[in-house]
Amino acid sequence: MTENETDKRHQRIAQITQTQQDFVMALSQLLTTKPLNKITITDIVTRAGYSRRTFYRHFITLDDILIYQLDGLTTNLYELLSKQKNLTFNQVVLSFFEFWWPYRELLDQLSTNKRLYLLADSLTKNLSSSLLSQIKGANTDYLQQFAIGGMFAMLSHWVKQGATKSPKEMAKIAQDIQIHLTTAE
Repeated sequence: MTENETDKRHQRIAQITQTQQDFVMALSQLLTTKPLNKITITDIVTRAGYSRRTFYRHFITLDDILIYQLDGLTTNLYELLSKQKNLTFNQVVLSFFEFWWPYRELLDQLSTNKRLYLLADSLTKNLSSSLLSQIKGANTDYLQQFAIGGMFAMLSHWVKQGATKSPKEMAKIAQDIQIHLTTAE
């Protein structure tokens, strides 16, 4: 591949990413004013400034936009956690909630529109880029699913409670749960 072809390829990838991000932004803006089931493809393309044809080159449904956005966030979360070495359980929980803290509005929109399950799916689907994928041994898959399920359940409850507890408070709650589970008779 020549340098010119490489430049064109990189430009095209950047253009595709920008278009997808424009659809993400359009949906996010629309979700502040109406529920997902009242938003149409026409609403999205009008807000984003693209044609329906362009929308369908990138997505099929509005849920696909959410999946694209959540997959990107989940991958970023897993990359962030993997860069931190020798994390304790408490530090993982703290980092997890610190990561999601700026996205409370998105999480609330997902919950309100009964789409929070898309985050659970993304956490599982992108597991290969997480710290959990580095665990080896018998029944590792169960351990991974238990960890993801527990963290997602805490996050889901946190969102449904208004996401008012700080990441430090959530880490303390998780630590209390861990202590209870390891000392319970």
